[in-house]
Amino acid sequence: MILRRGWLGQVCVLVAFFGTMVFFPAWWSGRDAGSWYSGDLSRQQGLARTVAVQIQRDLDQQDFFTGTGLYSGEWLFGTYLMAGIGFCQLVREHPEAAGEFTPRIETCIQTLLSKKVREFDANSWHEDALSSLPSNVGHAAYLGYLNLLLGLYREIAPGNSYVGLNDRITEALVRRMATAPSGLVETYPGERYPVDNAPLLASIVLHARATGRESTDVISRLESGYRKHSIDPSTGLLFQALGADGSPRDAARGSGSALAVFYLHRGLPKLAREIFEAVRRELAVNVAGFGAIREYPRGQTGSGDIDSGPVVFGFGFSATGFSLGGARACNDPRLFRRLYASAQFAGAPIHPDGRLEFVTAGPLGNAILLAMLTAGPEDQL
Repeated sequence: MILRRGWLGQVCVLVAFFGTMVFFPAWWSGRDAGSWYSGDLSRQQGLARTVAVQIQRDLDQQDFFTGTGLYSGEWLFGTYLMAGIGFCQLVREHPEAAGEFTPRIETCIQTLLSKKVREFDANSWHEDALSSLPSNVGHAAYLGYLNLLLGLYREIAPGNSYVGLNDRITEALVRRMATAPSGLVETYPGERYPVDNAPLLASIVLHARATGRESTDVISRLESGYRKHSIDPSTGLLFQALGADGSPRDAARGSGSALAVFYLHRGLPKLAREIFEAVRRELAVNVAGFGAIREYPRGQTGSGDIDSGPVVFGFGFSATGFSLGGARACNDPRLFRRLYASAQFAGAPIHPDGRLEFVTAGPLGNAILLAMLTAGPEDQL
């Protein structure tokens, strides 16, 4: 009996030791998640200041090694877009930081309006997006995202100099979305992506909230069309791409769904939560305390692409990172902690001059993380 108790004790010690070894990395990596989730200003400022430094470097397409001019242009655009959104969200949550970060928002918008950043979209359409506003031609890749940032900035600075541009773009987007056969505005000629229409739709709602110009009936019709064509009824996730007739051209996937939750949560929180719950139900995985999001629903497989990033053992890098924003916006602290642990572990964070920089993320990745980590629910304030 004594020997048995001694043997059992040794087993318990070994189990405890190896259990600690397995779960300790996730615990250590996620130890700061609570302060991020609660909106600690000092942590948000640390990352925001790194992003501010990086966007001041006059970035160009050559700073992004994607292999094509289109994708490099998208990444350049995305860096300033996500930085601007992150700064807006930080100031919305912490108005006392407006003096420091409002000029950074202005820098992002000015850069997004520059010819070098508009080039990726103009080359695809053979026309400039801003010059196309009187027409019904697409440009969702540029106009929808830009308009969301303009709407977020309008919330915290109602009298800013881009209010008129926000009005003109919104008018064009409402018309284009309402007349699109599939309910979705084209990103590029012949290409329709539900995720690209998520910020477009959210920007229309934000504009209506700021001005009272759009009726609830108009917004309801646009949202209904989006739901009808974009959401996979079997999983609740977003289809990655649609054909001209509104039929799916790609599977329902994690990267597009998770990013759409982030964009939709401010304008259409109910829709955002529905998609988030589908992401959590169909795609979320806990691996020894680290959170990961699958790119494809369980039982399905597929390869990665420029949107998903690397897909390793079924887990999507982009889907995992984007879901950080959804977890905070939709009030899921447990998933947020697990996903944050993964981001912290993979990001190799350093603290130059008191700032926070994720070394492996680069300018785009740091801007995305700023946007995701500062995402907040409608009832946050």
